[in-house]
Amino acid sequence: MRRTQLGPLIKRGGAGSVYLLPDYPNSVAKIYHARVDPPSYTDRIEAMLQLRPQLPDQIEGDKRYVQIAWPDATVRDARGRFAGFTMPVLDVDATSELEQVLQERQARAAGLPVGLGRKVTLAANLASVLAALHTQHHYVVDLKPVNLRFDRASLHIALLDCDGFSIQGRGRRFHAPQYTPDYLAPEYQTHSLDETGEETQDRFALAVVIFQLLNFGIHPYSGRPAHDSVPTDVPGRIRGRCYAYGRSGNSSMLPNPVSAHAMMPVRLRDLFDRAFSDAPAARPSSGEWGNALRLYAQPSRGLIVVCDRNREHQHYVGQSCASCVREELLTRAARNAKSRPKPQPPVDRMAASRTGRQAYAPAPSQAPAQMPPSYGMPPAASPHTSLPTHRPRFASSMPVLMLLMVLALPGAIAVIAAYYGGADADYSPGGGCSWFTPDGRYGPTQASPQPCRQCPCTRREMDEFIQSRIQTDVHTLPAIRVSADEAVLDPRPPGGIE
Repeated sequence: MRRTQLGPLIKRGGAGSVYLLPDYPNSVAKIYHARVDPPSYTDRIEAMLQLRPQLPDQIEGDKRYVQIAWPDATVRDARGRFAGFTMPVLDVDATSELEQVLQERQARAAGLPVGLGRKVTLAANLASVLAALHTQHHYVVDLKPVNLRFDRASLHIALLDCDGFSIQGRGRRFHAPQYTPDYLAPEYQTHSLDETGEETQDRFALAVVIFQLLNFGIHPYSGRPAHDSVPTDVPGRIRGRCYAYGRSGNSSMLPNPVSAHAMMPVRLRDLFDRAFSDAPAARPSSGEWGNALRLYAQPSRGLIVVCDRNREHQHYVGQSCASCVREELLTRAARNAKSRPKPQPPVDRMAASRTGRQAYAPAPSQAPAQMPPSYGMPPAASPHTSLPTHRPRFASSMPVLMLLMVLALPGAIAVIAAYYGGADADYSPGGGCSWFTPDGRYGPTQASPQPCRQCPCTRREMDEFIQSRIQTDVHTLPAIRVSADEAVLDPRPPGGIE
């Protein structure tokens, strides 16, 4: 037991806070918060100290690389009560989250590796670290890119938050308290994760992370649904086993168009097919993944080569360059979206006097209203706006008209004819007007060079109608959404295999 003082706080988490130790520059201390009941972690940390995985710090020259933030010693307060543990210090400034490598734009902005060679190396290192952990029957369970860090210079992987792993003690197992649904195996999407399935869970999550590393960040259970019954969320697709990138395909899901799976070697594709099959026991182990990926990660073997068309791209030997194919697809999609004319709001431009003597056609700069070619039919109104109409006079004069018809049928007919032929008929703007053409425009045509005498709309009323159409009857066309940063890759100086 050695007494020491805690240094500055460097990280605060849900379970505890991490402090520097001035007397021990290569170590930090994690002190549990009082609300999480620190004594409940005592046996777990003691078990971790007894069964430490064979993952020592890597020393290269004067540089020290931490592979796993495993406990080194327990920490107790002045009364001797358990408070936390010490662990190796990780150079946060020299490392980055693995999550940042998955998206090419984010990786380029941060100066992180984007070449296939380096991503394969990261995947191989991750598999090797996980294999050493599994040898002691410890399992991560909540394995995901955001919980992993790597050294930007050496590409060494570092496992963090190890006290949250599933730990095998002497005669007792300490289970992992949490997991992430997007990386949870299909069999545990509907059933609780038990002790016997923790290794197969790690194998599944490892395969998902490797697939994302080698395939532009694409999740193996994302893609284009083949029918409406396919779940929209990733956990639901994992549960439905909608893996779209297998060699035999999937009837429920189509691959992402820019996926690189078709340009992977058969050996790697077979490993992915086994990892995402219906048989959990068939999933490749972390050691098997490490052995396979290590072959491609070694430049001397020549299994990954520089692209002839673009020297910043690399691809598997004997396969097409997936980066070139992806770049061409994204650039074409962006070009098509840019060249597609922007939809204009449909505008009806017409104004007529009550006597039907004046009217004007659509303004040349505005698109015609999108209406079905039904000659003489009134334009469709928005469900949220009512068209302005005129109340018919005959509705209030009906008793008089009936009396006139009884007294003198010819006279009543004459009165009605005069009524409907006059300027007070019941017409909505454009309804029944001969200037309403089959293609949905208002204006003179060869058949109707002058406005009809039946249109009762004043200029003010027609302008109100036009404004209501502008506000409510606007239709837009679907467009492919491709951000500029994905459509055109940022220039980088040519180089060899990363």
